[in-house]
Amino acid sequence: MLRGPPLIGADANGFYITTNEFPIFVAGFNGAQIYALSKAALIGGTLPTAVQFSGIPLAEGLAYTVQPATTPPSEAFEAAHGGTEYFLSALEFTGTLDNRIAVWALTNTSSLASAAPALSLHSAVLDSQVYGQPPDAQQKDGPLPLADFIFAGGLGVKTGKQHLPLIAGNDDRMQQTVFAAGYLWSSLNTVVKPDNGPTRVGAAYFVVQPNWSGGKLGGTVVNQGIVSVDRHSLLFPAIGVGSGGQAVMGFSMAGPDVYPSAAYVTFTATSTPATVRLAAGGAAPDDGFTGYPVFTNENTGRWGDYSAATTDENGNVWFATEYIPNAPRTILANWGTSIGQIATGGTQ
Repeated sequence: MLRGPPLIGADANGFYITTNEFPIFVAGFNGAQIYALSKAALIGGTLPTAVQFSGIPLAEGLAYTVQPATTPPSEAFEAAHGGTEYFLSALEFTGTLDNRIAVWALTNTSSLASAAPALSLHSAVLDSQVYGQPPDAQQKDGPLPLADFIFAGGLGVKTGKQHLPLIAGNDDRMQQTVFAAGYLWSSLNTVVKPDNGPTRVGAAYFVVQPNWSGGKLGGTVVNQGIVSVDRHSLLFPAIGVGSGGQAVMGFSMAGPDVYPSAAYVTFTATSTPATVRLAAGGAAPDDGFTGYPVFTNENTGRWGDYSAATTDENGNVWFATEYIPNAPRTILANWGTSIGQIATGGTQ
């Protein structure tokens, strides 16, 4: 079986890895896989018993990209129900639109330290804002040395002039999830139609408060929304939660007037995001081999697949995302990673 991409989370008792699984020799999808391992055993240098959950049904489909939560250093893990690890996932199964997300809980995680762990997996489907399959993103035109190299016959293949690539919006699976202040925070790529511009990629965010009734998991979406910039796209958001419950959502930004750049917004569990701020301006268009048909038969560059955010011991949020730096490049690619720190009151 093929599995990927691996996603990681942790609570007081366990270390969790989730993947999507695909068969090797036939088309298909086997759904999300969840693996739970004892944190104490891993720290002690021993191989723990791995507990696996697979073939997990969700609504009318198989669950996919179940994002496990991490917890900032200053926040408490969930101790109820014998220790609980939370997850979030999206439910858009058709490549169109949906208005549901799912909250998950793995309970009795304290049993991971025993010879026979006894975990229970719970899920609940929650009504949410509408989100859906994002389009590819437009970027600002500029110097394209790889495109010029291809056109000049550098690959030994005669081609026509190479067009400015689009940037792949990929899909609307749930991104990194954080458990802080009793809430689950996460985000995803979505199609968005701003009032004053064409369809673009936006960053949808969700703040979910999990709850229990009679041993049954539920949840409330206490805050949600879509961050967008007219005529531009925001790609691959990631949320970190710092001191005082201030969240930072970082993402890549690109558009007809902006080279692929790193940007962010701040908000809380009860407030809407502030104005989009630039963290690192892009210096050129994406000019990598994945954006040219001679390599991939497509004019869309594979982009992102990652952003990340984390909180340090002082409550500052660090985030990393893809952009095009003013730096030396390889022959086949020019992307780089912007890393920034957001502290209370501004950028450091």
